[in-house]
Amino acid sequence: MYPKHLLTGLAALQALLLAAPTTAQDTPGQPASDDWSPAPFTDFTKNILFYPPSTAVNWHTLYARSLQLPDESLLITWENYPLEPPLVNHPIWKSNDGGATWSNYSQIEDQVNGWGMRFQPFLYTLPVEFGGFPAGTILAAGVSCPFSLEGGVWIDLYASTDLAKTWTFISHVAYGAGPETIANGDRALWEPFLILYNNQIVIFYSDQTDPAHSQKLVHRTTDDLVTWSDPVADVAYSRQTDRPGMTTVAHIESTDKWIMTFEYCGAGGCRVHYKVADNPLLFDEVDATELHTNDTSRTTGTSGPYVIWTPHPDRDDGSGLIIISASNREWVFVGEDDADAEGWKRVETGHWSAYSRSLRVVSIKGEKKVLFANGGNFGPGELNSVACAVLPIPR
Repeated sequence: MYPKHLLTGLAALQALLLAAPTTAQDTPGQPASDDWSPAPFTDFTKNILFYPPSTAVNWHTLYARSLQLPDESLLITWENYPLEPPLVNHPIWKSNDGGATWSNYSQIEDQVNGWGMRFQPFLYTLPVEFGGFPAGTILAAGVSCPFSLEGGVWIDLYASTDLAKTWTFISHVAYGAGPETIANGDRALWEPFLILYNNQIVIFYSDQTDPAHSQKLVHRTTDDLVTWSDPVADVAYSRQTDRPGMTTVAHIESTDKWIMTFEYCGAGGCRVHYKVADNPLLFDEVDATELHTNDTSRTTGTSGPYVIWTPHPDRDDGSGLIIISASNREWVFVGEDDADAEGWKRVETGHWSAYSRSLRVVSIKGEKKVLFANGGNFGPGELNSVACAVLPIPR
């Protein structure tokens, strides 16, 4: 959640992630062999698409996000850490063969602040005409702040009407006075996530600008992509030092409910929690549930959750599956539409864990699959490449 400079809280989080149960192949950036690559349009794991240069700083890459275009080509973007100048940006790489091979396609550059696009990119395709933009327009939200992390921070919105090839600044969404660190009291912003609901675009994000909360989760809405509402709380704990973070949201279409996942960094570490609501604007009105497996181990997930819903591949009754990834697990949690706290199965993937590893249901030659997109995992920088997997829907 917080790739920032030399903070004791971050060091503790890094230690927690690296201490999670792993195998020798759990480390991103360590391919099976130097010349291995998957066949086009097949299922695969551990496919490294981008090796950061040796001069990259910090963790080299983090926080990968994906999208699929109408022709079934795939996009991946991530937090990038090259030496600066020039200013850092959010690179976008593209695959035309089901994720087997990738090439540099475009980049989202800071066009207004002179700071760079630094943290937590997110891509979203408009399913309908909205705010003067046609259906199919791609929105990109991300965090812009100076290299020094001082002087303020914006969550900014960009749009592309040519399938992510070029980008135009649309609006500032939210501002924090900084510094952009996880230190309690610093006015920072993190982790935008976009959905369309009830003729509004909703952006969820993590907010440190309220002195009553070290961090809370909020959302804003817009009906024109330019003017945004005031923030509304989704998760805020009474103890000032508690830090919920990293909102992701999915629509459970079979029940017309919405599920939010987040990490809750409090006395018990950064365990994954979730909420289920009738309305994604009212998550604050429902209680959170800690995520754990339904076996005797009752294993929890830690940090960086990502949730998706998909129709069940083995049923034709309209029911589906909820799939949740956590940063410290290769495997995923899979549950039914009711999101029962005792119903989460552990399903192996064989694919590396990663910090805030993302999930997306994609179509590969017309067949539904799950695309896993990885940045690094706070491990040694030389290992933190960008990797992907394409797998059958876990169940």
